[in-house]
Amino acid sequence: MTALMTGSASPPRVYLHIGLHKTGTTYLQNIFRANREQLRAQSLEFPGGPGEPTQALAVWDLQGRRPRGVDDKRIAGQWDALVEHVAQTAHPAALISEERLSLCTPKQARAVVAAFGDSDVEIIVTARDLGRIAVSAWQEAVKNDATWTWSLFADSIKDPAKQTQSPARGFWMRQDLVKICETWEGVVGADRLTVITVPRPGASADELLGRFCRTVGVDPAGLTEDAKWTNETVGVAATEVIRRVNERLEGRLNKHQHDKVVKLTIVQMLARRTEPVRFALPPEELDWVSARADETIAALRDHGYRVVGDLDELRPALREGSRRPDDATDSELLDASLDALAMLSEDYARLWWARRRNAVEEVEERGGVGSRARAAVFKTQQRAADLADRSPAAAKAVGVVLSARDRARERARRRRQKSAGADSDTPADADRGESPD
Repeated sequence: MTALMTGSASPPRVYLHIGLHKTGTTYLQNIFRANREQLRAQSLEFPGGPGEPTQALAVWDLQGRRPRGVDDKRIAGQWDALVEHVAQTAHPAALISEERLSLCTPKQARAVVAAFGDSDVEIIVTARDLGRIAVSAWQEAVKNDATWTWSLFADSIKDPAKQTQSPARGFWMRQDLVKICETWEGVVGADRLTVITVPRPGASADELLGRFCRTVGVDPAGLTEDAKWTNETVGVAATEVIRRVNERLEGRLNKHQHDKVVKLTIVQMLARRTEPVRFALPPEELDWVSARADETIAALRDHGYRVVGDLDELRPALREGSRRPDDATDSELLDASLDALAMLSEDYARLWWARRRNAVEEVEERGGVGSRARAAVFKTQQRAADLADRSPAAAKAVGVVLSARDRARERARRRRQKSAGADSDTPADADRGESPD
């Protein structure tokens, strides 16, 4: 196979869902992964099952990307393998959903479309209002090892003079909706590009799924399996704790290590905490975000792309009762940190015991009746003590036992003192067998 092979027998239609980032992509992809066979039953191939090429790794391979600090040999050859898999499908259509496709250069976009030979390639772009995107992208960056405060991030992305530097550069490479659409329009034409808008806050997640399914000709009612993992959000305090952990780690973890320990462990744990008020775009950012949204909507209309949903859903709105992304108190930070420490301790202990348990419990037992009897007595005492913590009557009974022990201890002490006094009445010389004067 060549570096970017051209499909020779691709299906009649290939849908490329290119993101954008933070537009419900993880939710949709997890639904599709869980319902891969149900999609195939509706004549849509969604690659990535056991023994099949991984879509994410394929796009990394296409773009020459490698995870930071990792020589991941799984990546090389994945793009060619994905193209070959799609070419061999018996279904009339295939779906590839990977938001990093939005980062393709015009040259890479042309290579992607060419790889599927004579297939009709349809581009699907999911889009969300920039106000929600901004705060969500900042949090996602923190999950992925960034240490930028919200203020630094916001000041950067709204300043045109800073858009060639991080964090603005990475943000706009992922979120300049018009430029990304134009990149792919230049390859497939405007008539083969569909923009699906993400519904406003409060709408059911099923609405986004329904819009997407209508676009690819699938009945969402047939996708009956629940997703196994979701990209959980965390609250103000938890996000700040993660950001400060990143500062202390100082980049010492490679990408796979950070993903495992921070993104897939600490973040998932902290997502279980209840923070009653979610954070959202602060009021002082609304003007520039709204102006940018107006420009984007006007440009998309001018290009004439098919829209599923409503472009007006791309207009930001303030969320009443929400918090700033950066207003966590010291008390909240302490609580979140201690919660994370407690959950990590529990997780570590459970995993350690799972490995250690057999070594402890499968040893052949030694000792006789006496040993087992002592163990039974101690176990009974433990149960009595536990019951005393919950029952005043049991506590009173335990108190009687402890008082009896105290009296026994005192009697033993007095006997010992009496015995020691009797011994002292015998002259020391008599101990040596000598006669006194």
